[in-house]
Formats: sequence, C-alpha cells, structure tokens
Amino acid sequence: MSTMADDDYDQFSAASQISSILLNSVQSIDSAKEAHDAPILTTVLGASRILHHLKSRAISFCSEDAMGASDDNVITKIDAHNCSKNENDHSLNESLTLLTCDAIAAKDALHELVHRVNLSRKQSKKSSGHAWKALEFVASPTLSADSEANELSTALALLAVGLALSMNSADASTTKMIAGAILPGEWKHRFNQSEKFQKSDGDHSERAANVHAMAHSMARATTLGLLRLASDKSVQSANGNHNIDLQIVAKIENAFSVGTFGRTLNAGKEDEVLSKAAAGLVASVLNGNNGDADFAHDIGHAPLISNDIIAPVLSIISNIRPWSFVRVEGLVKLACSMDLWHSAELLCDAAIDTVLSSLPTSTTQNGLKPRGEEMGSFLADSLISSLPRNSIAHLAAGVIIDVAFDNRLYRRADVFASEYYFFGGPERFAEARYLHACDTIDKLIKKRKVQIIDKQIERVDEMVARVREDSRRCGYQTRWHGEGGATETMSVRIREFSFRRLRASNMHAAATRLAKLWDMHYDHDPFQMMEELEKRRLTYLQWDDEECPGCSTSADESGPLPLPELISNPDDLLIQFPLLGGGGGGTVGFDCEFHESIPFVALLQLSTTKNTLLIDIPALTLTKDGCDALRITVGKMFTRSSDAQRVIGFACKEDIKRLRASPCVGADHWFPQDEYPYVEDLRSIIAEVTPRLGGGLGLQHFGLSRACEAFLGKQLDKAEQCSDWATRPLSPEQREYAALDAWACAAIHSKITTKTEQIRMKEGSE
Repeated sequence: MSTMADDDYDQFSAASQISSILLNSVQSIDSAKEAHDAPILTTVLGASRILHHLKSRAISFCSEDAMGASDDNVITKIDAHNCSKNENDHSLNESLTLLTCDAIAAKDALHELVHRVNLSRKQSKKSSGHAWKALEFVASPTLSADSEANELSTALALLAVGLALSMNSADASTTKMIAGAILPGEWKHRFNQSEKFQKSDGDHSERAANVHAMAHSMARATTLGLLRLASDKSVQSANGNHNIDLQIVAKIENAFSVGTFGRTLNAGKEDEVLSKAAAGLVASVLNGNNGDADFAHDIGHAPLISNDIIAPVLSIISNIRPWSFVRVEGLVKLACSMDLWHSAELLCDAAIDTVLSSLPTSTTQNGLKPRGEEMGSFLADSLISSLPRNSIAHLAAGVIIDVAFDNRLYRRADVFASEYYFFGGPERFAEARYLHACDTIDKLIKKRKVQIIDKQIERVDEMVARVREDSRRCGYQTRWHGEGGATETMSVRIREFSFRRLRASNMHAAATRLAKLWDMHYDHDPFQMMEELEKRRLTYLQWDDEECPGCSTSADESGPLPLPELISNPDDLLIQFPLLGGGGGGTVGFDCEFHESIPFVALLQLSTTKNTLLIDIPALTLTKDGCDALRITVGKMFTRSSDAQRVIGFACKEDIKRLRASPCVGADHWFPQDEYPYVEDLRSIIAEVTPRLGGGLGLQHFGLSRACEAFLGKQLDKAEQCSDWATRPLSPEQREYAALDAWACAAIHSKITTKTEQIRMKEGSE
C-alpha cells in the first residue's frame, strides 16, 4: 500500500484549510444586506470560472507544454470530476472544492509564468520588471468585473487566490510579486470605476453599496480565518515558521479595508471578534502563545523574528486597532527597536485617529483629520487642552519620539515631534528641534557651509515662539524643560553654541557675520571666553564641581583632578579597570557614544562616583589582545561576574545593541551575546521611585539632563552629544561630557538610594 508523499499531504492540508475558510466566507454573505440578490452557489461558481480563465490565460502566455506540471498536482487529480459536472448538479461543498482547486492551479500557473519569463531574459536585473508586466497582462483583464461574472464573484475569486498565495511558498519573492499584481490596492474603487458595472444597473449607488457590504463581509471572514490559522501553533511547520504568509494576509486585509469595515459595522468601535484574532496573532508571534489574546498585553524585548513577519503583523494591527487587547506603545517601541519606523508611524497614526474619532462630529470636517501643524487650526483650543494626556495617542507618540532620542536620531525625532506635536507635547518638540539644530550646525561647520547656519537658528526661534504661544493659548502646563534645557532660553543658547563651535574652528569671520545678523557681540579674545565659561558653570555640571569626579579633596592638590585619558591600549585597560572597584558602593554607571559613520560604539564610559574610565572601543577591537582585555573586564562586568553590584545606564537599550554589534577578533565575542546583559535602566528606576520621593520633581517626561537638575542641582550640558565621536583625539570638552554622562548615572543612583533609605528609616521610627 503506497503512502502519500509529503508534498501531496501538504497540498491536501492547504486545500482543506482554504476550503474551510472559503466556506465561512461565503456563509457570511447571509448576514449582508439583500444577500438574495447574489445567491451563494452562483457566486462561488462564478468565482471558479474566473480563476479557471486566469489559469488558462497564464498557460497560453507561455508555450503549450509550459504548464503541464501545474495540472498534475494531486488536488486537481482527485477533484477533476467536479469540472465535468453540470453547474446545476454542484453542491456548495463541491463548488468550494472546485474553487479551491482552481485557486491553487491559478497560483501555480502564475508562479510558472514568472519563472519562465525570468528564464527567458538574459539580463537578470530587468527580469522582474518583465515578469510584472506579464502578470498584469494576464491578470488585469481577467480580474475585472464584466458581463460574464458579477462583481461579488470577482471579489470571491480574489479572496480565493489570495488564500492560495497565503499558504507558504518556497519562493516568497515571486509570491509577493504575484500578490501585488492580483490583489487590488483598494477593492471598491476598481468596481466604482467600472464602466460596465455603472451601465448594468440603473441604481448604481445602492447596488454598489450592497455589493461592497457583502464583499467586505466575505473579506472579513477570510481575514479572520487566516489570523486564527496563523496564530495556531499546531499548524506551524516543523522549523517553527508560520505556514501562513503574513504579508499576503496583510495585503488581503488592506485591499478590502477589513478593519475599517469592522468599525463601520460597530458604529466606530472595535470589532471585538476580529480584534481578539489580531491580538492572538501578536501573542503567537511575539510571545509564543497559542493565539491567546490575553498575553498580547505583555510585549517584551524584540523577538528573534525577521522583519518580514513583524512588519505585516504591525500593519494588520494598525488597520484593525485592537486597543482593548494590545498595548499600542509596546508595539511602537518594538517596531522602532527593529528599525521598522514606517510601521511605528502607522501605529501612531492609528492610535491618534482612534482618539480623534471620539471627538464631537462637529470637529471632524467631513471626516478629514489632518496631521502635524495643520491640526492646530483643525481643533478648537478647548479641545486641544481637554484631550487626556494618557490616551493611547499620547502614549504612542511619546514612545516613537523618545526612542528616536535614545538612538540619537535627532532629525527623525524632530520630524516625529513636529508631526505628533499635539500628542508628543511641546517639551519633546522643543528638545528635538534644539538638538537637531545643534547636530546640523556641527556638521555644517565641519563641511565649511557656515553660510546656512542662520537657517537653523530661524527654525529654533520659530519653535520657541510656537511653544510659548501654544502654552499661553491652549493652557499647556509646560515645564519649559527638555534635554536641551529651558525652552525659553534656547534661542540665545543655540547662538552661543554656534559661536563656540565657530571659535573652536577658527572661523571668526563667519561668527562676526552672524553676530551682526543677530545683533550680538562676538569677540574671540581669552577674556570673553572666560566670561562665557563662568556663565555656563552656573547652569551646567562641571568636572571640578563639588562631589564631581574632578573635585580636589586632598589638601596637597592645588587644582581640579585631570580629565580621564582615552584608554586605547589593552595593558592600560587591565591596569585601570580595577579602579572601578574602589568607591561608589559597587555601583557603576555606564554610557556609550556613537556616530552615524560607524554602526557600533565609538566610546564606552564607565564610572563610579569617584573614578571614571573612557574606553576606546574601535581601537581595542582591532586586535585579539584588545578583545581579550575587553572580555575579562567589560564583558565580565556585564555578566555580573565582577565586583560591581549594579551596572546602571540611562535609556540604554541602543547602547547594548551597539556594544553587541562591535567588532571582535576571535571566536567568542567580548560582550555577552546570548543573554540580556546585567544592566539596570536608571530611567525606569527614577520613574518608579519618583512618587515616593515627592511629586515635585516633574519627571513624567525627562532626559538625563533633566534628571541631573532634579537630583544633582545642575543640568548636564548636552551640546557635545552632537559632536563627532569617531574622530581622534577627542577634545577636552568631549572627554568632560563623556565622563560626566557615565558619572551622573552612578551619582543619581547614589542619591536615590540615600533618599530612599532616609524615608525608610523615618517611616520605621514613626
């Protein structure tokens, strides 16, 4: 007795799944308006004829024997007798089986068409373009509503072939190309613009609405079935991959606007059944749960799954919007961490649209909800000020901007903060605009393009004016603090920043021109430099401030302690690393600096409250000795195998990512790769203890500079953060900033520990 081949079994399994989903889809027509106008059996058989015609056109495009193998598949063999029956003799199940066969055969024929067209081209780079034209030539006239098939049959044919494509194929790129040619960008427009359709019925609008409702109903049931199938671990392949191509599922959902249709049926609210299925997919893909939507709330670190799986999942979530079952801010953070910024924007847009949809209809301007600066004139002042600050829109917008900050992508942060101004808040907008300007000015000076510096200054001036006016007009409770410092003084400080950079580059003529333009005084003599330095000492932490690492504590020392030198030699690292064990209660603060010119860390800073090390990662990773030294020092510390009781960073996820990506000479990487490093996030610690220490700290949104001001009495000057950390040697200003960045983490943690202990003792005595 012969056994069924694995390929045959896979085809039977796929066919069974497709038929089951199609059955639920066509049965969903019963609940659509005026379903009797399109009997189910007629619709199914019409769809089958369309797909049979599609397969025939694909075969005829190639040579006569091109598609012999495609008609030989096991499903067609078993069910070929159905094709010879009279249509009146078909039952619904038989018709669906025939439709399934035609869908699989059409898919195989299209795959063969692409394969043969690509083989026929000598220039492989252009082959995909020719294959695309061939697909359009075959598909376009076939999948258009005409007199031979009604519009509902065409919609069902599209869903059937989409289902066949969604079952994982060995050639994913070809499948994606075929889906792009077959599945429409938006289904309803194809038929609204169909001349034959408009002439076929006198009352076009009413009939179109009925057809659209039934087609959407079928598409919703199809999407629902695919989501459940993709979430079911029992139907996944042996290697752990999903048997369902989620990119095709996303295309089907988007083509038929399934999410929008679901909200329309539910008066703007979530489609609970569809939402649970979408949340179950998130739980399955991210957490490994078997489609349990309750687990979708807990989204941890970025999973080891390809972007080709995560991106379509996020697209589906953006359209269906199951906010009752998933945390949108967690998904936005996940998307950003995987460099899926477009997906993160889709999630933010969906969250914002959900919030705006809840506003009174008088504010919607015929349903159009503008974004960015246009929203200011779109919403009334009273509505802007009344929007809840903890809505999903505020949470999502805050996350995408904050992650851009953490990655030091200042241009991107500026774009997001501008686009989501009314939800990210004026503080984030001010911080992003200021740091983006600093970063751009620094680059312009290096490129000797100083003539356009004033344009950056104008952008900062406009930002300050806008934030001030909106704070007055809309009643924002603005704290006037961002990572760049007090917002109201940013116009002055961005000019001072420009003068300092120009002075350091000996570009005094350019600085003088700008001083005249801004009606300011510029002088590059030493006395003025000392005066400016003294002003900055009052605002920003200095290396030799009291309690800072450079403060002299010995009577024998007449001045501040020297700045730490850059450690670029393995022997120096081994000698100086033990200094981190002396002082600081076993707590080591860490930070990394990086530059867009290299994909890894340019500088690693480690500091207790007493001692600081600046480690030159690019230099040390050039040799095996350097990597070995890093492994037994830094690597050991981050695996909790050293004297350090705690390693503290601030919003350090990107730092860890870049440390892992750093070069290494040798088999074993010097930085831990297989487990999450032994690191605590100071931002999370502060957020947790702030209510206990007192609500007056104002740290609902903050950066390290703001945290320094709250706990250490002065801000951390972030101007050097925008400098080129890949250059050598580092300037004294860069070394001071880098040392204080790591020291601040240890110092703030020490302050928190002391204050918490004092509160505990006080509560104990009472």
